[in-house]
Amino acid sequence: MTKYGKLNLLGMASVPLMAVVSSLIVFPGNTDAAVSLFGINLLPVLIAGLFSWLMLRKANNDIASVVAILPTIVPAAWIVGWYVWRLISPAVVAPGAEYIAAPQYHVLAVIAVSLFAFVLGFFVRSK
Repeated sequence: MTKYGKLNLLGMASVPLMAVVSSLIVFPGNTDAAVSLFGINLLPVLIAGLFSWLMLRKANNDIASVVAILPTIVPAAWIVGWYVWRLISPAVVAPGAEYIAAPQYHVLAVIAVSLFAFVLGFFVRSK
């Protein structure tokens, strides 16, 4: 496995694990919520990881490989940052709402970055 494949897997693993860890810190002992959050956060990560894996198969240089893992790494970094921020500063009105809202935003970010990487991939693979 290449270093880009490892980064892809790291990005895929970071989001569900961060969601579980932060939910267990905010709501200690609530393992049902942690398991549900793992599953909810796993779906967008699998979509992004699959798309990145397909693009990595076509990558023919380092720049193309970096572009290929963007759909996994960029949204994952954003969502992990979101969970860390909400761990430090939870919402006053509904302290658990961010755990349901974040995966929805994650799907939108995956779609947007995937489209960008798909178009950019044509240019970087041609060089």
